[in-house]
Amino acid sequence: MSETSDRIIRRLEPWALEDLAVFITVMNAAVWVLSLIKPEFPALLALRPDLLMAGQFWRAVTFLFVPPALSPFWMFFWFYLLFVYARALEQEWGHARFNLFYGLGALSLLCASLSLGVGLSNMPLNAALFLAFAAVYPDFELLVFFILPVKVKWLAAIAWAGIALNFLMGDGRSRLAVLAGLLNYAVFFGADHWRSLRAFWRRRNR
Repeated sequence: MSETSDRIIRRLEPWALEDLAVFITVMNAAVWVLSLIKPEFPALLALRPDLLMAGQFWRAVTFLFVPPALSPFWMFFWFYLLFVYARALEQEWGHARFNLFYGLGALSLLCASLSLGVGLSNMPLNAALFLAFAAVYPDFELLVFFILPVKVKWLAAIAWAGIALNFLMGDGRSRLAVLAGLLNYAVFFGADHWRSLRAFWRRRNR
């Protein structure tokens, strides 16, 4: 990121939430547990532009804590990965920078939802967390199916392929949702990727 961005982050430091990664994970887990007791509970928290504009302002924040609908086994695995990705980035970047990354992603999804007039989940933001983790720790290994070790950069490549396919095959609303989900990633990593691409292109054309 630029020096201007670094100055902004320094100004945000006194206001940054500490241990945001822990808070995000715990809140997602709490919503999941409550959904087991009251299945309709996540619907009360989801991002719905019509209900948000009708006065249910909490949805602008609570949609961040609605986990995916998975079986209990995979939910525990998902919570573990969410915590690992988010905590590692927070420790690497510091509280303020991580707050900015997560907050920018949440705000872009909220704006996209309001402009489209449709509800959006927090999954694009969680995907951006994973892609950011893969960019910072490309050689980190995960045990796929708890057996096969795979470096996270290859899993990120698969994720990028899926995102590209969704963008190319989707309609205008789907494309805007994809772009909104990647805005924070583009702000944090776009310049580095562009420099790497230019360097690769120069080497190819020597």
